[in-house]
Amino acid sequence: MAVRRIRLRGEEGVAMTEFALILPVFVLIIAGLLSFGRVLFYWIEANHVASETARWAIVDQNPFGGQTLQEHAAQSSTQEFENDVRVCISLPDGPVLGQRVVVKVQKPFSLVPILDAGTITIRGTSTMRIENFVNGAGPTAYAPGDYKGRACT
Repeated sequence: MAVRRIRLRGEEGVAMTEFALILPVFVLIIAGLLSFGRVLFYWIEANHVASETARWAIVDQNPFGGQTLQEHAAQSSTQEFENDVRVCISLPDGPVLGQRVVVKVQKPFSLVPILDAGTITIRGTSTMRIENFVNGAGPTAYAPGDYKGRACT
């Protein structure tokens, strides 16, 4: 009868074991990159919405009949972004030509949407100089505050 030798230094299954050890780290890195990409997208979107709203506010125009500038801004962005968006227009130096109009956009964002955990607030701001008031005394196309009538913070 022939005696079989047992190979204690065999390498069968080593690659699979190494892959099993690296896989959770790799998945975590991929998930982090995807979350970072979504946060960056929302930050760019918030700044774009704030800038577009400020452009209409500084010339005292509201071409969106039936909606305030704030309402239109909150609904004009991408469909996923518009949920829970808060758009505020403020006149920190008063309604005077040449003074500032500040538009702030805030959007809560969940880093882990499945668990609804890790919520952060993404903010975009735009500040521009008032160029025109239709009646000369103050804004007529919009009212300072947000679209729900609350004061801006």
